Amino acid sequence: MALEKFSNKSGVYILKDKADKPIYIGKALNIKERLRSHFKSTNVKEKSLVSRTAKINTILVESEIEALILEANLIKKFKPIFNISLKDDKDYLYIKIPKELFPRVLIARKRDLKNSKIYFGPFPSASSVRTTLRKLRKIFPSRFCKIGQKRACLSFHLGLCPGVCIGKISEENYLKNINDLIKFLKGQKEELLRKLDREMQAASKKMRFEEAERIKRTIDALRYVTLSRSDIGNYLKNGTLGKDLRTFGLEELKEVLHLPKIPGKIEAYDISNFAGKENVGSLVVFVDGKPEKSLYRRFKIREVEGINDYASLEEVLERRLHNTQGDASFSQLPNLIVIDGGKGQLGVAVKILENLDLKIPVIALAKKEEKIFIPKRPTSLKLKLDSASLYLIQHLRDEAHRFAISYHRLLRRKSFIPKVEKTSLKEVEIININEKTN
Repeated sequence: MALEKFSNKSGVYILKDKADKPIYIGKALNIKERLRSHFKSTNVKEKSLVSRTAKINTILVESEIEALILEANLIKKFKPIFNISLKDDKDYLYIKIPKELFPRVLIARKRDLKNSKIYFGPFPSASSVRTTLRKLRKIFPSRFCKIGQKRACLSFHLGLCPGVCIGKISEENYLKNINDLIKFLKGQKEELLRKLDREMQAASKKMRFEEAERIKRTIDALRYVTLSRSDIGNYLKNGTLGKDLRTFGLEELKEVLHLPKIPGKIEAYDISNFAGKENVGSLVVFVDGKPEKSLYRRFKIREVEGINDYASLEEVLERRLHNTQGDASFSQLPNLIVIDGGKGQLGVAVKILENLDLKIPVIALAKKEEKIFIPKRPTSLKLKLDSASLYLIQHLRDEAHRFAISYHRLLRRKSFIPKVEKTSLKEVEIININEKTN
């Protein structure tokens, strides 16, 4: 079967037999590549699946979460035989909402679905469903705790529980929140967004501005988690989707790096040279997730000769951090420092911070495989490719690199321009007269 006609975008694909009956349903970030892996597989069950496939339908979606939800709903509807045979359905996970007062939102196995008010699945990818539910709990907080307990649960303090435990939310408002989640899990995102927008406008007209702002945050968060990878990149670079989404991305960065606070001010550093000449360093600053170009700085390396990125980085960090009084713009220290490089560059930064007795979180981002190195962590950290936290760090690193390269090229151009002695107008006139005489 010719696969070239299929899309490289994310979505769900449906393999059908000669009777036009779905026999396997799957999701993929790249549909064409995923189909190619099916047709090239040497696995006996995969070969049997391919041999019975007479037709392929695809449905393109904007995000991995939407693909996951659509895949689960289609599997539940059609019950394709190969989804069961390729993997035991007892291993599949479900999202379950039980029949109970202030119903919780749980991950369950097939055997645990008996007392469900409603359930969603099966989800073939256990890790995907867990990640999805973690994201959705930030948007639609649900109960983890016992009803009527005297103290607020930990999840309430983390923003994942609406406070059922201490009577902070009525049953009516709680069920409204759960019903919105159900609508989203049914794949009715656009309908849900229109409903929330109507509620936001109504709250605003009645001057319930706090409620309107809460609904707006929910709308922005839903749009964020259903962005495609390219959309996330454009958003982080251009800020086109508003302040709330930038805040959402910074919160994710705080969580994955275990930072003490949301990094409102982030500084990124890079070193550039050409054959050991014109060594320069760059510093770029992001405030609230957006570039603050008035705070960008360039450094011409003074103390280092030849190619020595470590020593050059050390000089730049010392000059920036040692004397914060020299530049009023830098009296406020950053909440996070990002270094372009690996373990070696990270070690230099840690040493400088320790010498200056500064407690600033610092990480290094290596271009190869986009590994993040963190002090005292034995292994590198790899963030999900479609995560806003990774895009934000990449944007910082790439901006620091661009700024360093632009300064380095400027210095190189200046070094190639020959020095010309100043000549007076009178001298020019004399030269012209002599030329005419000759």
